[in-house]
Amino acid sequence: MVVHAKIAVTLTVGALDLVALAANVNVIMNRKQRRAKTKVESKAETKPYDPLDNSNDQPFKDHMLHMKEAHDIGHLLWLLNTGRLALPYHHHHEKALNLKLPFDVISENYYKTKPNIVVIDDFMNLEALQKLKNYCLEFPFWNTIYGRGYLGAFRQNGFTPQVLETLSLEMVENLPEIFNTTNKRNLSQMWAFKYESKCPGIDIHADFAAVNVNFWITPTEANADYDKEKDIGKTGGMWIWDAGAPPDWDFTKYNGDDKNEVMEYLKKQQSKAVYIPYKYNRCVLFDSNLFHKTADVNFLPGFDNKRINVTMLFGTRENTGVEPQDMLEAAKLRKMTSQPVLEKLDTETGKVKSIMKEVV
Repeated sequence: MVVHAKIAVTLTVGALDLVALAANVNVIMNRKQRRAKTKVESKAETKPYDPLDNSNDQPFKDHMLHMKEAHDIGHLLWLLNTGRLALPYHHHHEKALNLKLPFDVISENYYKTKPNIVVIDDFMNLEALQKLKNYCLEFPFWNTIYGRGYLGAFRQNGFTPQVLETLSLEMVENLPEIFNTTNKRNLSQMWAFKYESKCPGIDIHADFAAVNVNFWITPTEANADYDKEKDIGKTGGMWIWDAGAPPDWDFTKYNGDDKNEVMEYLKKQQSKAVYIPYKYNRCVLFDSNLFHKTADVNFLPGFDNKRINVTMLFGTRENTGVEPQDMLEAAKLRKMTSQPVLEKLDTETGKVKSIMKEVV
């Protein structure tokens, strides 16, 4: 009887083990079924990509100072490793713009597109572009930190590459139909932004200008989503909406940190966005009042692989009551006033002719 009892107990325990094993198998099967069901449901619920989904996100906000420190250390190491501590000559006094571009076609396409947008490939002279890229890599003017993962360099804080002075003047000279007013012929602001390898980039906004010239100077191959066949980066380009900021909105509304009112306005207007893929030496020239944002950035690691875009703003968005400087008139004035004095000397009277009268 005792033996039988032991056997019975053993069988009972074995039966319990089998039941537990079966239950575990059932749990595992249920988990797999649930996962499969979740995948099917997630596929069914997938909505079209909306570039506004990550607006107001600030993923780098809590460690912005660490981002700046890491950039500066990387900058110093890059200078040491590449032997760039002795800065080369960055000036470029002529042909910064690619003068072989079809300027008539560019102007026609700008006004033919509603709202005004035109994409210009092979934008800069390659020698000038390399000088500008070297300037952006070598100089320590990246002092404005943003919570969406990028650093800014502004004209008022030392970002003054001479090549952009040449480029802006050549644009005004060669595209007179676009830069057709005194307001538009004034370079009101310029800056550059440098991004973390992976980040959301600049949020949706409009700018206080008449014409926006935005171009990219990091090689396309540095884009982690590089499409070799099309020679473009699938990420890191730009979204532009077909709606601009209302005339009565102030700067804090169309360019502030809180984007909720902008998003509500765009939805109310049923505004559509166009995507312009990333490409080296590609310029996007557009009405600066249009809402736009950087597409999600995904570039290869490495200091010289960071996405850099340069922006030049011409004119002002509104009539401020201040007459801006006309770049063509300013260039004419510089040319006249830089001539040798002896060439202006009247030999009969011994007096120098008035330069200002000739300019006027």
